[in-house]
Amino acid sequence: MNLSWKNIPFAPKRCPFFYGWVIVAAATVTTVASVPGQTMGVGVFTDDLIVALGISRVQLSTAYMIGTICSSLMLPLAGRLIDSLGVRVMVVIAASGLGLSLVSLSNIERIIALSGSRSFFAIMSVTTVCFMLIRFFGQGSLTMVSRVAIGKWFNHRRGLATGISAIFVTFGFNASPQFLNSLNAAYGWREACLVLALTVGLGVSIPAWILFRDNPESCGLVMDGIDDPAWLARMSAKVADTKREFTRSEAIRTPAFWLVSGGLATQALIITAVTFHIVSLGAGAALDRSQVYNLFIPMSFFGIVGSLFGGWISDLIKLKWLLISQLVFQAIGTFGLLDLGNPLGQWAYIVGYGVSGGFFATLITVAWPRFFGREHLGAITGLSMSILVFASAVGPVLFSLSQLFFGTYLCMILICGFMPLLLSLASIKADNPQEKLSCDNHGIFES
Repeated sequence: MNLSWKNIPFAPKRCPFFYGWVIVAAATVTTVASVPGQTMGVGVFTDDLIVALGISRVQLSTAYMIGTICSSLMLPLAGRLIDSLGVRVMVVIAASGLGLSLVSLSNIERIIALSGSRSFFAIMSVTTVCFMLIRFFGQGSLTMVSRVAIGKWFNHRRGLATGISAIFVTFGFNASPQFLNSLNAAYGWREACLVLALTVGLGVSIPAWILFRDNPESCGLVMDGIDDPAWLARMSAKVADTKREFTRSEAIRTPAFWLVSGGLATQALIITAVTFHIVSLGAGAALDRSQVYNLFIPMSFFGIVGSLFGGWISDLIKLKWLLISQLVFQAIGTFGLLDLGNPLGQWAYIVGYGVSGGFFATLITVAWPRFFGREHLGAITGLSMSILVFASAVGPVLFSLSQLFFGTYLCMILICGFMPLLLSLASIKADNPQEKLSCDNHGIFES
């Protein structure tokens, strides 16, 4: 796309302030719009789907797992498409795709009937495909392209921009289960899915096309909106400049890629599993459905605190310290599940998952452009998202199997509590690859 195309329907360069902040606002809305494709969105309809489809919790979790794994395998392709087509085109494709996927979910019983059989195989196949599409366009593509957009428009202020966005994303994510539960109670799960489909498919994709732009350079602007050499020199002293644009194959040869991806993946696995089974977990602690969803409201406050602090501090410190902190709070939240019926366990759950979620939002946006540059950002982010989504796929079914075979979630809670603590010890090696590059231009060498 040439420069003139970027000026339709208006020229970002004429904006009275740096247009990157418009990108932040737009990316925040599109990220929140991905909620119906996130587990916190799907989890609200879990029990309704079990009744409507006539299958067990383990079977539904298995369909969810397979569908999510299939979606994770497609995300590297989506990442490469972001690099080739640009974020503006991809955000419209992702939002429209999520809307159509929600229409399919609302009509899942009709689709099964069209297959000519209501066999177990037909039910599981259609359910798996519906979950695959929702997860691919929602949790995968829409969130990924939104985060890549912010990463392309900011450099030294990337943490600040991410922190501001994460305030609203964290609140939106944590408040959404209660909102969706109310929507479900008022209209029924099928009608609620159609309302969400219309909202995302049209109400988000059209404004996204109007507002999104691929990068500042194509609009005649510079990253951060500041071209002052003195300011750039001061900021470069705090955060390493991009010395090399890493390809995806080069990025995966660094410890930083796998350690950060591992930290993000454990969060995805645990949060997905807990959110998917939150009503059942609450019942085991003598909490009803309303009481369980009420816990998400104070969690959003701590998520906002984590987002603000994480975004601010990420521009000043090595990201590995933020990663380690995220993993520790992740463990605190998980251990809170052991005593969810009492205030101490509830506050550990609220604070731990709230703060770790805020740090997660910062890391997933800031780490990859800072570590590996922007040229291949879509491909690198796509692979990381594939790992993250794959981890989120196995979480619900592992918790289901724990409950099935042992009659309790205790086994998986303990495993998921100690897992991030062990990974936090290894994350001391998650140094920025840009800081370890030599001046040799013929390959990657650590100094």
